[in-house]
Amino acid sequence: MPTNAETKGFNYVTKDGDLLDQKITAGLFTAALGTPEVDLVNGGRSFTLKTISTSGLQAHTRGKGFNSGTISDEKTIYTMGQDRDVEFYLDRQDVDETDNELAMANISNVFITEHVQPELDSYRFSKIATSFDNLDGNDTEGALLAKTHKTEETLDATNAYSQLKTGIGKVRKYGTQNLVGYVSSEVMDALERSKEFTRNITNQNVGTTALESRITSIDGVQLIEVYESNRFMTKYDFTDGAKPTEDAKAINFLVVAKPAVISIVKENAVFLFAPGQHTDGDGYLYQNRLYHDLFIKKHNPAR
Repeated sequence: MPTNAETKGFNYVTKDGDLLDQKITAGLFTAALGTPEVDLVNGGRSFTLKTISTSGLQAHTRGKGFNSGTISDEKTIYTMGQDRDVEFYLDRQDVDETDNELAMANISNVFITEHVQPELDSYRFSKIATSFDNLDGNDTEGALLAKTHKTEETLDATNAYSQLKTGIGKVRKYGTQNLVGYVSSEVMDALERSKEFTRNITNQNVGTTALESRITSIDGVQLIEVYESNRFMTKYDFTDGAKPTEDAKAINFLVVAKPAVISIVKENAVFLFAPGQHTDGDGYLYQNRLYHDLFIKKHNPAR
């Protein structure tokens, strides 16, 4: 007869939460965006950001005094919406007869590598890439940026470098140390063959030499190659995992200002129940819940 403690099962997050987070983060392209600290309210689903704005200077008239200015304090509420979970059941004999090949540790590793990491990246990239597609009708600032900060174009060795430079220039005001550029493998290949700049390769070593030709930064902005193309699309079906839709478009590159995005993982719970610790049968029960989202600050566009 299992004790009360045993019936609760084994929570990986309680015992090895840091290792689990490292496992997920290690395979994330979007880990470079960071995890800002926010205070969740409204039952733990939302948080509020305040935006203070003022009017500018005006012409001074001598003898008349000072012109009146205006101050506004706008509050924007962001509510999380990506609450995901899955449960796997494995019969005790299936584990034994496969010589522990189907052990829960192996299942968890495969699930995180093949589903959790790709879905997090896919959701984040697609949300950033389509941030201009569903603008509020009153968002005149966003409408203006949509015309200048988003372009659909075929990139090759003749224009990839200049287009990346142009993209970086549009958000350089946030500081190059706060920018990260994500590029597709096709764009990275085009940069390697670019005809827009010259490069010299000198071999000064004796013996075997490794040639590294990938471009890792431009003008101080880190470039990260998203070599898994299925993660770098504009639209996904999240019914079962993350699958690109038929009308999804491949992303060439994204230049993101990290202070302008908020990527949150509120809960990442992994439970394992051994036989006898649950009532679903003579087997192992694995449960995984991931509660996350990504937000783009309304008054600090990241694109």
